Amino acid sequence: MPQAPVNGIELYYEEHGVPDGPPLLLVHGYTGAAWAWERTLPPFAEKYRVIVPELRGHGRSTGDPETIHHVNFAADLVALLDHLGIDQAHFVGHSSGGMSLLFVGTRHQDRVRTLTLVNATYRFDDVAKAYMMQVVEEFSIQPEAIAAVQRVHGPTHGEGYWQVLREAFRQFTLDPDELPFDPPDLSVITRPVLVLHGDRDPFFPINIPVAMYQAMPNAELCILPYAGHDIPAADEALFLTITQRFLERHADA
Repeated sequence: MPQAPVNGIELYYEEHGVPDGPPLLLVHGYTGAAWAWERTLPPFAEKYRVIVPELRGHGRSTGDPETIHHVNFAADLVALLDHLGIDQAHFVGHSSGGMSLLFVGTRHQDRVRTLTLVNATYRFDDVAKAYMMQVVEEFSIQPEAIAAVQRVHGPTHGEGYWQVLREAFRQFTLDPDELPFDPPDLSVITRPVLVLHGDRDPFFPINIPVAMYQAMPNAELCILPYAGHDIPAADEALFLTITQRFLERHADA
């Protein structure tokens, strides 16, 4: 199992696909891990050098609980590129993975070929905060959800680690600096960006992706009808079609 020593942690990652193909990082969402891409990874691997990291404090990656923040996720991704000797890459991020990519895009744009932001946001507004707190409160009384988190994170972090992730999620909600962006801040991202979102995302209503699309000068917007917060898993074929066409349009980026 490859582990990259980055920023004081051991970052687990996998590599798939064409070794000399264009590098493509697939970045999972909060409480996820590499498994989140298992069903969508093979088509990407036919053309790309696909790199699948597990965010700090997730899966098989280490990281103290107090360091679980989107800005640190982003710094680790850039450090992973350094570790692998990669100058630039395509990035696809779902939910917290996509939010982390906003830090990559605004602070390390020279490392970016394209960004694909799936079910992401640039800030936690009142709608997001209310739903996030609801998720926090309901999680403790959902044995199946707890068991799922334990299966993924327990072997490395312990059976009670679900509580750590729950509390970090709560802190995201309370800390205005977790996602400190306003739309004008995103205007510095001039690389090609795909903003892919569901019109029924309970965390982030469609005004959020529209604002991101309008803020970034080379962004493309795709709103899927009757789609929620987990587009890659809910409609794998459509997710792949849209994302692959975007990557092909910007193969020379």
